[in-house]
Amino acid sequence: MAGFTARLEPRLMAVAQEIRAPTHADIGADHALLPRYLLLSGRVERVIVVEKNRGPWENSRRALAGLNAEVRLGDGLSALQAGEATALSLCGMGAGRMVRILSAHPSRLPPRLVLQPNDSAEPLRRWALSAGFALVNEQMVEGFWRYGILTLQRGTCTAYAGLPLEPALRYGPLLLKARHPLLKAALQEQQQYLQKLVQVEKVRAELEVLGQALALLGV
Repeated sequence: MAGFTARLEPRLMAVAQEIRAPTHADIGADHALLPRYLLLSGRVERVIVVEKNRGPWENSRRALAGLNAEVRLGDGLSALQAGEATALSLCGMGAGRMVRILSAHPSRLPPRLVLQPNDSAEPLRRWALSAGFALVNEQMVEGFWRYGILTLQRGTCTAYAGLPLEPALRYGPLLLKARHPLLKAALQEQQQYLQKLVQVEKVRAELEVLGQALALLGV
């Protein structure tokens, strides 16, 4: 769209760059910055926003007024019909909550998912493997903290080939293969912290997996 100048914070911009779809669904958009950007930048033709609570529902309706968007009040995927959307985003939630949303109505999942959890993405990677989604891209961006962004596509996953599974699930196979500098910095900080607690058995096991990941990063 000519003259379009909207900006998103880095984590949402990283999500937006993974989305091109005729109809895109966003669960829990709140102020609808991402759906609005997707529409105005021409990355999607239509958006469905689902909000569980009336306050965010009203926020999203105001933000998307006059655009090709529908804002529904509902609980996650229960507000969608099977095949209605070709892509879906979930941003700014804990990974465990995202897994519960994605698992609740598997028949309504579109073929492409872009997920930005606010904590470890490990539960999402494990879910994707069991649910038949391939990890096709991983990103890590700076913000309030370091955010991970996963792009999943329905199909057979080859991202873990050639890697030890546990560190790859924990820290991200594509990030490890790319030797991502933000991941390297994050794991080195975590290692320094855990080494102070090495007398705890659980911590020793964590350090072992962490050490495998750092070796893959060339540390």
